[in-house]
Amino acid sequence: MLYTGRNLQRRRRLALAALVAGAAVTASVTPAHAQSNFAALSSGVTNTIAQATGYANGVALPANGTLTSGFGARWGTNHNGIDIANAVGTPIYAVMDGTVISSGPASGYGQWIRIQHDDGSISIYGHMEYLYVSVGERVSAGQEIAGMGSRGFSTGSHLHFEIHPDGVTPVDPQTWLANHGIYV
Repeated sequence: MLYTGRNLQRRRRLALAALVAGAAVTASVTPAHAQSNFAALSSGVTNTIAQATGYANGVALPANGTLTSGFGARWGTNHNGIDIANAVGTPIYAVMDGTVISSGPASGYGQWIRIQHDDGSISIYGHMEYLYVSVGERVSAGQEIAGMGSRGFSTGSHLHFEIHPDGVTPVDPQTWLANHGIYV
């Protein structure tokens, strides 16, 4: 199923409304001494919402699809990201708030987008068919920034996604996303 940026935002709003409504009902009918149990319950609800929406703790899933290649050694070289496959045009989302520092052609990637995030990290998105953001533009976590494609050195439509927490060194995006409550 393909989700547009609008559908993702709608799912987030509905999930947050359900969480708030559940919290209000639970808090109003629960005795004061049982309120400590509410924190554990709401944590579980938050995790469920994160899985349903692809958004948790200010971090968004970069794309919906099938993981086709992981981080690490591949074909005699290091693969600095993960590949998520889906149809051409599938929405690609900014993983965190930040500023676009590159948007356009790039060797090997076909077309890429690089975003410098508020914490200094840099995310890289490659092989897109459509680019929806420009250099200098401010983006929000979960904002649709591109449409998936197969440009550059590519064997089919997918997103190549990298994360560089220190702005230079790539780390395994699956681990990084999982540490932020997002599972690919």
